[in-house]
Amino acid sequence: MRLPHDVIIIATRRIVRPPKKGSSVIRPRSRTLTAVHDATLEDLVYPAEIVGKRVRYQLDGTKIVKIFLDPKERNNTEYKLEAFSAVYRKLCGKDVVFEYPVVAETS
Repeated sequence: MRLPHDVIIIATRRIVRPPKKGSSVIRPRSRTLTAVHDATLEDLVYPAEIVGKRVRYQLDGTKIVKIFLDPKERNNTEYKLEAFSAVYRKLCGKDVVFEYPVVAETS
């Protein structure tokens, strides 16, 4: 008996190095490292939307990015959060923690 696997589809994106000094060639914003990593993250969590990001710097110098996902899609994506973190770490080399924001209900 085989266990079900999560299938994740991510677009192929290209990172272009910054132009040399004095070069008249302008690199498109969509080809920068930051833009490619952000777009990869959007592709990764596709059914849900990213509603917030926080970067946490720890005393030992490590950096952890917290990504807050839309709580409306919690039922569809909650069991995939570990897979999202592992795939993003493999593709981009960054540690990411996915969470859902705490919504305070007012009466």
